[in-house]
Amino acid sequence: MKLEQLQQWAQSQIDNSAFSEGRPDIGVSVLQLVDELERLQDHAKELEAKLSIASTSKS
Repeated sequence: MKLEQLQQWAQSQIDNSAFSEGRPDIGVSVLQLVDELERLQDHAKELEAKLSIASTSKS
C-alpha cells in the first residue's frame, strides 16, 4: 500500500466514524504516522544532500 492510499484509508476511517465500523482513532494515528514518516524522509534527503556536498568539496 502506498502512502497516498494509506492516507485515503485513514481519512475514510475518520469520515466514517458515525458508522459502527469506523475507527477514527486508528485513522488519526495512521495520519500522524504518515506525517512523521514524510518529515523523516525529507530530513533524510537534506542529510544526503549535505553529505553529497561535503564529499564533493573534499575531492
